[in-house]
Amino acid sequence: MESVKPDPKLFINRELSWLEFNRRVLEESEDELNPLLERLKFVAIFFTNLDEFFMIRVAGLKKQVEAGINRPSFDGLTPKEQLKKISRKTRELLKQSEGDYSTLVKLLKEKGIKLFKYRELPQKLRKKADRYFEEFVFPVLTPLAVDLTHPFPHLPSLSFNIIVEMLSEELRFGIIPIPKVLPRFVRLDEGVYVYLEELIVNHVEELFPQQKIRKTATFRVTRDADIVIQEDEADDLLEEVEKGLRKRRFGRPVRLEINGGSDFVISYLKDELELQDDDIYRMKIPLNLSDLWELYREVDRPDLKFPPYVPYYPPQFEVDVFSAVKRRDTVLFHPYESFDPIVELVEEAAEDPNVLAIKQTLYRVGKNSPIVEALSRAAQNGKEVTAVVELKARFDEESNIVWAKRLEEDGVHVVYGVPGLKTHAKLLMIVRREENGIKRYVHLGTGNYNVETARIYSDVSFLTADERVGEDVSRIFNVITGYFHPPKLKELSISPVSLKDRILSLIREEAELGKEGRIVAKMNSLVDPEVIMELYRASQRGVRIELLVRGICCLRPGIEGLSENIRVISIVGKYLEHARIFYFKRGDRLFISSADWMPRNFHRRVETLVPIRDERCKEKLKEILEIQLRDTAKARILQSDGTYKRYEKRDFNSQEYLEKWVREFSL
Repeated sequence: MESVKPDPKLFINRELSWLEFNRRVLEESEDELNPLLERLKFVAIFFTNLDEFFMIRVAGLKKQVEAGINRPSFDGLTPKEQLKKISRKTRELLKQSEGDYSTLVKLLKEKGIKLFKYRELPQKLRKKADRYFEEFVFPVLTPLAVDLTHPFPHLPSLSFNIIVEMLSEELRFGIIPIPKVLPRFVRLDEGVYVYLEELIVNHVEELFPQQKIRKTATFRVTRDADIVIQEDEADDLLEEVEKGLRKRRFGRPVRLEINGGSDFVISYLKDELELQDDDIYRMKIPLNLSDLWELYREVDRPDLKFPPYVPYYPPQFEVDVFSAVKRRDTVLFHPYESFDPIVELVEEAAEDPNVLAIKQTLYRVGKNSPIVEALSRAAQNGKEVTAVVELKARFDEESNIVWAKRLEEDGVHVVYGVPGLKTHAKLLMIVRREENGIKRYVHLGTGNYNVETARIYSDVSFLTADERVGEDVSRIFNVITGYFHPPKLKELSISPVSLKDRILSLIREEAELGKEGRIVAKMNSLVDPEVIMELYRASQRGVRIELLVRGICCLRPGIEGLSENIRVISIVGKYLEHARIFYFKRGDRLFISSADWMPRNFHRRVETLVPIRDERCKEKLKEILEIQLRDTAKARILQSDGTYKRYEKRDFNSQEYLEKWVREFSL
């Protein structure tokens, strides 16, 4: 049988696929199965996602166009063509978001939560709003004149502003940055809020006295946020990243969002920011709706939120974490099962006199990290502690710099990873002195060592004292902290050395089984064209392939003669699907991984692929995959044209089911 040539038509564009993912996020705000405030939260997530997309992906494409790069991506679209399609699809999604937000505001009002514009306020509450403005808002504001002696200010990325158009010849414009230090939703009474920008706009004459105001508008500027670090030329990587962070706030503009204002104002902002028409998005609803997170946290209405869930704590860890790990391999599925055993493992290691060394990778650890605190204590207690801190973890650079400095001050050996690669692998190794010699205790995961995201991201933890795994992890740490070279590993595969080749060989071996073969793979994103082509070939041989891909998927399923044996499902719901689990029927082989099937994970990151050999652990992971494949409530099915469809009968929610299931299937 002839192999399929990589025709661009066989692939879905990565950026358009991501926008479809964000559409699924927005759809959760429309889903009446979700409590009302949770629906509002999905609007916030939609806009937060979109901000990051423009700051990184759109900014990157614009840089390619400016550099004269016209080479199409593997799906056949040039950077310029991608930007056109992105602009069109984004406008479509924003129109949908306007309707969704307006609907939710009406529904919230019915439930006693009222979001008022200033002019809608009853007289009594308007007076209260006026007092609030005078006491708390006015003193913080900094109105900026824009005229011959005051040039257009350099506004930070994502800053929220008001532009004021004057009727004066001397002063044409004024700009008022909306301060972040004040609440966006000003509470005037129980369940009654007014937008902060509404207060400012309706007192704008106090900020520009003796001026006749023509019009006002709110606007935001999104700038290029990608930090380019020349690692091979940098004497101090931490210093270089800090410099990059300072530059990020004032990168090249890539998007203007505006609500209100005249065509003249929009033309003026377009010229000042050096943007094109396709970069301008006029909105009919308030801007900066990622701030809805603030309202979600502020409003104490448990009846309008998901019922609180307490993660299950496996009983084998109640006495001694080390004994539990030594007794047998363990797989935990977060957030359904508690992340506490991993935290406790590090905390116990910090105090245990028999622990000699701790080594750990840190990618995104969050603001208040008990794990980092424990590593500091361990170093203070005289243990050899090594932390591989990834300074280039996007949008977590600042937090990681703070932790890196703190750890170094406390005596931890801090390493910033491998030049040219991001260390994305989730590795923890504890070296302990025991009666029979030195024992290694290892944790390998699909998610970050972050106690906050561990409550809302679904991830797998693998805990083991297996000597072969421990030796591999030791070697991986040695090549990360020392000189990077391909390590000789017995169990694990790593990027950028062997992980991709291992995935490709596993798919090829499964293809040899033909119709008897089966692949089930769960991941965040599937982008790599070579892996996609191997999946197509396996499908042509009759292998049944089921893919749980939450985000981007560039593979086209359901094409006759090519991919009719491939089904792609995306689950978007209460928890963010973040685990990577891969099952191959041949040899009953099962793996977890820190890596998605993307070129960046295969070639530009240090990642791990971990075989799971314990039969009970394998049984547990296989059952998790089967449960998720049965989802009809939060699952969507990818169509060959890149769109997604829901099931007509939505009667099985895998996430709700797993909350109960983990208590029955305890390892």
